[in-house]
Amino acid sequence: MNHSNWSAYMYDMHEYMRQQEALIEQLTSRVNELEEKLQNKKSNHIEKVEYHFDQLKIEQLDGTLHIGLSPQDLANLDGSFIDQPKPPNYQAPLKQTIQAELNDYLHRNGTNIINQMAAEYNVSMDDGYPPILIQDMIKQLPGRIAFYENEAYNEKNLQTRDDIHRFISDNVKNEIKQSLRKYMDTQRSKGE
Repeated sequence: MNHSNWSAYMYDMHEYMRQQEALIEQLTSRVNELEEKLQNKKSNHIEKVEYHFDQLKIEQLDGTLHIGLSPQDLANLDGSFIDQPKPPNYQAPLKQTIQAELNDYLHRNGTNIINQMAAEYNVSMDDGYPPILIQDMIKQLPGRIAFYENEAYNEKNLQTRDDIHRFISDNVKNEIKQSLRKYMDTQRSKGE
């Protein structure tokens, strides 16, 4: 190696080492800064917890849920609160099952029931009118099912899922027939 190449090589090495030292200083400074931030932020701070109840799926609920009570508060509760009768245990899709069955019931039997009642009350019924009545009744099913579900909770003798199912279904079917009778009676009065 000649003298000029050796000088250039040493100069390049010196520059490279200075760049590396500057980079090491930068990284050391950044690590120190991060460690300092970590020391200052010892406690975990949770910004926001979002909970969506529609994501909650409960398969079975046994026992009593006391919201906002500590274990010490539970010891002080009077016995009448704890010993309340439990609502019957049933599976979550009961409403959907009943609604599907009642939809099917109305689609299969609704036209016949309407036509029989129209004949019984001597009310002339256009062929396009029963489907309109049926659709109107189907729209009201969720509210009526919810109403009779609440009633089922108040009945002491309804313990099984089948009992509750039968109670809700029978009451909604009876209400459908009573409503149609009242409707036909009103239509007959208008026609006279």
